[in-house]
Amino acid sequence: MIERIESAAAARHLAAGSETEERSSYLSAEEARLLDRARAGNAHALRKLYDTYSGQVRGHLYRLLGPDPDIDDLVQTVFIRAFNALDRFKGNSALSTWLYRITANTAHNLMRQRYRRERAKLALRWFNLGRNAHVQRASHVEVRDEARRLLARLSPDLRQIFVLYHYEGLTLQEISHIVGRPISTVGDRLTRARKKLKDLATN
Repeated sequence: MIERIESAAAARHLAAGSETEERSSYLSAEEARLLDRARAGNAHALRKLYDTYSGQVRGHLYRLLGPDPDIDDLVQTVFIRAFNALDRFKGNSALSTWLYRITANTAHNLMRQRYRRERAKLALRWFNLGRNAHVQRASHVEVRDEARRLLARLSPDLRQIFVLYHYEGLTLQEISHIVGRPISTVGDRLTRARKKLKDLATN
């Protein structure tokens, strides 16, 4: 909430700008004074900035993401980033423009993160469809590459069992003979490999 934002901003040691520093024509005198107080960690100034621009930030996020369930948290994230960067804002654009850039970057990072997670989930489904489905879906290059990336992060013993079972279509008994391990060990490694892949796909 706003208290968390204020704490994050106040915790930073923001140097106050010189009174004689040339002001940008993008900022009014009132905005410049407000920014000076906010840079010094003044809670009232930070709240004023939040109250003034939170509607704009929320509107930008809505237009970029639609009715996203995380939009309230994203508004907070935008202002935390903005308040932590106040000392680097030199007034070479309008405040609204500067906040829009932070908002757009925040939304872009979220979409990239979600895209990576979705690809990983598709890769898991690809694994679970079995060997025949892999052949049929071989044209899905991104999903296939994501599957290979995830597999590369498994330890060799887990990867071996997983590949033999899901790619080669072998039974646990057949794999047991190939690797020279009891069926119970093969089954345990397969379970661990699946769990590891699931964790990788959701993190």
